[in-house]
Formats: sequence, structure tokens, C-alpha cells
Amino acid sequence: MQEKKNFRAETIEQTNLLTDPFGLTVLSTLKTEEYLTVEEISKLSGEEPKLIDEYIKLFLDEKMIKVKEEKGIAKYCKMSDYYSFSPELLSIIPDQIQDHIIFGLLHAIQGDYYDLLKLAQKHDNLDKALEEAGYPESKKSLDLLMGRIYIKEEDIEDIEELVNKLMNKYKKIPEGENPDDYLAFDLNFFMKPSIAKFIENIKE
Repeated sequence: MQEKKNFRAETIEQTNLLTDPFGLTVLSTLKTEEYLTVEEISKLSGEEPKLIDEYIKLFLDEKMIKVKEEKGIAKYCKMSDYYSFSPELLSIIPDQIQDHIIFGLLHAIQGDYYDLLKLAQKHDNLDKALEEAGYPESKKSLDLLMGRIYIKEEDIEDIEELVNKLMNKYKKIPEGENPDDYLAFDLNFFMKPSIAKFIENIKE
């Protein structure tokens, strides 16, 4: 099966999986070039194998991931590096479903930060916990980049391409390098219309 550059959700069931916090955890743990067992996904994500197995079946039912067997053991990988929603689908589903999509994504990100900070509570401070885990101080490990940019409509795809190139550059450890020299980070990139400008344009 040929790998797609971007898997676009075309059904409400697929959209629900992309906005379910646990579904996002499973999908973000999976790789595109390496097949993983449920146990390997569990180890990488820190989640229970039984629940992971349930979600794997849901993703398979919706044809959102790939599976193969090696020595009688099922292994899974992502269909694509990037997953997104169909604009046509979002335009016809009820408002409350669109609310669910937004809050599902926000809840997934919030949950990751909550779990991280909860794990660090047993230490005197976050910097000490990060240091013991091999990460730099919180300013570097928990940096948040926010800002406003001004771009032309025809440049939107260029921005997406720049982000994709950045993700591709750092999405795996270079061959021959020592994995112990690398730290794993989760990177989330969101872009939305500026509220003030959005309102201004509507009023005009």
C-alpha cells in the first residue's frame, strides 16, 4: 500500500479518532517507517497495552494505520506522517461536533503536560526532575513559542511545507548515531486566524 503524504479524515469516525486524547497518544507514538508491536507502543507511550490494543483495532477498522505480521506477531505503523481533517466534512457536521474536535485536541495536549508535571512532583522542583531524567532546565525543555505572523494566502502552503521539513529533519535519529545522545520531545504546531482581524473582516 502506497504511503500518503497526508492522511485526510473523511468520516466522523476517523475525525473522532483524531480528536480523542488517547487516540492521539497512540497515533503520535506510531512511526511511518518502522512497524511496532502493541507492547512496544505501550513502552514508548507509557500506556496500558490492553487499551492500546482496543484503539489499534479502531484505527484498523477505519483504515488509518497499516499492519503486518512478523513471526506470528502483529506490528503496526502509521499510514502517513501527517493526519488532518476534511474541510468538507467539518462544514457539514453539527457545531457541537466541531467543538468536540477543538476541545479534544486541547485536552490531549493538556493531558500530556499534566502527566509530565505530576511525575515531577516528587522532586523539589521541576528543573531538578528534568535534570535527573537527562533533560535541560525547564526554559529549554518546556519552551512555548507563540506569536503573530502576517502572510499572503498563497504563502499558507509554504508555511506548512516549512514545518513539515523541520519535522522530517528531526523525526528520527540519524543512522549510526548513538540514541543515548538524543532527547525525545513532542512538538505541537497550531495556526489559526487572528480573532481581531477575523471580526474586523466580518464587519466590513
